[in-house]
Amino acid sequence: MNEIKPFYGWRYNLEKVRLEDVLAPPYDVVSPEEQENYLKKSPYNVFHLELGEILSTDNQDENRYTRAREFWNRWRQEGILIREEKPSIYLYLLHFEWEGKLLTRRGFISLVRLAPWKSKKILPHEKTFDKVTEDRLKLLRATHAQFSQIFCLYHDKALTSLKVLEKEAKPLCRAKDPQGFTHELLQVNDEEAIKTVQQTIAQGPLYIADGHHRYTTALRFMKEMEEKYGANPPRCFHYMMMYLCPFEEPGLLVLPTHRLLTLSLSLTDIEQKLKSWGQISQIDVPTEKLAVYVNELKPHQFVFINNGKAYLFELEAEKVQKAKEVFPAPVAKLPVSLFTWVMKEALGIDEAALKVQGKARFIPWANEVISKAKGNTFGFLLAPTPVLALEEVSQAGTVMPHKSTYFHPKILTGTVFFEISPEKGPPC
Repeated sequence: MNEIKPFYGWRYNLEKVRLEDVLAPPYDVVSPEEQENYLKKSPYNVFHLELGEILSTDNQDENRYTRAREFWNRWRQEGILIREEKPSIYLYLLHFEWEGKLLTRRGFISLVRLAPWKSKKILPHEKTFDKVTEDRLKLLRATHAQFSQIFCLYHDKALTSLKVLEKEAKPLCRAKDPQGFTHELLQVNDEEAIKTVQQTIAQGPLYIADGHHRYTTALRFMKEMEEKYGANPPRCFHYMMMYLCPFEEPGLLVLPTHRLLTLSLSLTDIEQKLKSWGQISQIDVPTEKLAVYVNELKPHQFVFINNGKAYLFELEAEKVQKAKEVFPAPVAKLPVSLFTWVMKEALGIDEAALKVQGKARFIPWANEVISKAKGNTFGFLLAPTPVLALEEVSQAGTVMPHKSTYFHPKILTGTVFFEISPEKGPPC
């Protein structure tokens, strides 16, 4: 079904840079302040490519995208970046701690043949926004390169793909991120191992976990390139660099995205309005243990908190059934679907409008929400979305509500780069 390929990756030359200085988180999870800090960290930080500074003097001929192209070309010429000698797949090991346990999430980086949405080979679960896609497309047009991987899931019950990669993998580099998590990159160019992984991936669809805008961008770029170079034979622009991880991987962790909303309502107002929709009870749990309590929430429950007082809301059974008439079947049982519906119908709160006003924040860390829920700012803690719900929603051809999932930890940007030479075909 899906086709993957090894490729000639470009990587940082470890004789010329310190890896921790040049890697960064995904471009869409950093604040403007964090972006600035990464740009200052090193003249070779990947954000000079992926998320460059916008200057007041920018124009059509000189801007963040043209500067990214200049950096990309210069760094390769100066040996800051070096090209792989053989086409490779990269095993990516992420070692992290969660709730007192040490975990490892295994995945791999390869090229994947792009497929239009209608083919259902690669499936989305989120809406995309044109403004974001346009930004990424300008970068792709300017550089003809991909500096980060999108994150996709696939099924491999026996985890065969990861086992064969681990057996043949040769260590390349490792780095710690600001959270203290260790990221390891290993190289695989054994043909038999790659063939086994290709066979596994060919058996079913891929599900986008993170990176919907970049995938949409790649499809648009492919169409533009096909107009110039033709649709056949396959060329490098027909592929995209992805990080792939099995649904069955034990280290795969999906967190809920909690809400921090600044409202004109009082705590009493919220209680009164919610009473007609379900049961409310004050939670007799110390706030420092509330984050663990939240892990046990059911989809039709959420916690709201303000000034250290926490309450459990449980949507009544009749309303849970009613939700099935409001949402498509797989979406109706999602925690975020039920929460946003209750917010809008019971409290008159529109999350999207609050976000535009700067009054809504989406945070995966329960403790941060709890500490900031003060005054007229309220914290809403949601149940996690099961990872297989992503598959159900995608297969049904529908999408999840905004900010339904948070895959943790994030892979780092800058581990491997993909040069898209439009006139060339694989191996790229």
